[in-house]
Amino acid sequence: MNSPGHKFSRFATRAIRRYLVGAAQRWVFEPPPQGWIPPRLERTSLYLHVPFCRNCCPYCPYTKIPYHGTLVEPYTRAAMAELGWWANVIGPAEITSVYIGGGTPTLALDSVASVLTRLRERFRLTGDICIETNPSEVDKEVVRQLQNAGVALVSLGVQSFHPDHLARLDRHYTPLTAEQALSLLAESGFASVNADIMFALPGQTEDDVIADLARAAELGANQLTTYPLFTFPYTSVGEYLRLQAVRMPDLRLRRAHYRAISGWCAEHGFERVSVWSFKRGAVPRYSSVTRDGYIGIGPGAGSHLPDGFVLNTFDFESWFETASAGYPTIALRMPFVSEMSGWWWLYWRFYDTRIPLEAIHAALGKDAPKAHLWLRVVEQAGLAIRNGGYLELTESGAFWLHLLQNHFALNYVNTLWTRARKEPWPPAVAI
Repeated sequence: MNSPGHKFSRFATRAIRRYLVGAAQRWVFEPPPQGWIPPRLERTSLYLHVPFCRNCCPYCPYTKIPYHGTLVEPYTRAAMAELGWWANVIGPAEITSVYIGGGTPTLALDSVASVLTRLRERFRLTGDICIETNPSEVDKEVVRQLQNAGVALVSLGVQSFHPDHLARLDRHYTPLTAEQALSLLAESGFASVNADIMFALPGQTEDDVIADLARAAELGANQLTTYPLFTFPYTSVGEYLRLQAVRMPDLRLRRAHYRAISGWCAEHGFERVSVWSFKRGAVPRYSSVTRDGYIGIGPGAGSHLPDGFVLNTFDFESWFETASAGYPTIALRMPFVSEMSGWWWLYWRFYDTRIPLEAIHAALGKDAPKAHLWLRVVEQAGLAIRNGGYLELTESGAFWLHLLQNHFALNYVNTLWTRARKEPWPPAVAI
């Protein structure tokens, strides 16, 4: 894309990055230099990626392969070996949370349990274990295995209770299956049960979205995470066009649906806890992204380290062979300059929709005055209000942040993931 608008967007993006972080930060992912190893850590979180799916949804951008029972044992061995490599290089760190995603992790729960056992042997696990799953993969035996593995928080990818919308998304289950799965999870004593609900789908009305939210709450979900189609365009949209009659939702539709969602949640006791999520009651918040640091296990998993980001090879065979041989599976790395860490922290506080004002100086140091200037602009524009020691985004502020997130951050990930999906060991990717 080389249109004038795209060129201006790239110029503006680079100018903003340079102003915030400085010229020393290189926005390039490259293979780690020979001999590089991650720094020792006192504490971090862990992400485990399980790539298996029975039904590989065409809109899902994450690393996934069709499920086959013969692949589970090799995956388990490689994941255990990769976990051991991390333990050797970063030390017996405290693990403050575990997030298990995919794919559909519940297709390989014996494998997940084995990796969690090894995790407890090599690290100090002190936080909650969170996992995601799909309605067609939930039954009483799965619930029992989750409980035995110590899982506390569960997210169910409902997407919709409307059969037409499920069909457009190529989801191979009925609304009744989704209802039974959510009800079973809600009745099984987990600390938190989240339901993913999509909005701004083709042919979907505000009433449809509200009906999905109401049904999920009625069945016992204590957190609702809502997002529009193509919010995460990590791969080219052209790859998704086999979804019949599906296109990127326009701004007016997305705005109307988001406003309706926010209003319904406020009226029914669900408080906003991130740009996308609303929680009811004193339960732990389920979140897949807002961790200050984490190590990633599995093909395509990323790690956020004190000195930058690293990304595993996306190719399952390359990942398996490398991990099994005891070598690092990291394909790409982008180092951080010192200023980058503070701005990254502030970005995720915006995502949380609550910025702790007293923490800004500790996080950004000499850049704190610059951050406060930007926060005043946000406040004066009516996108946030002060509440105690926090600056809280308004409903309008949360919506426009979501658009900025799509335009900037997710475009970066789109560039990176598109290349990483095509080449197991890319030479370099500029974002």
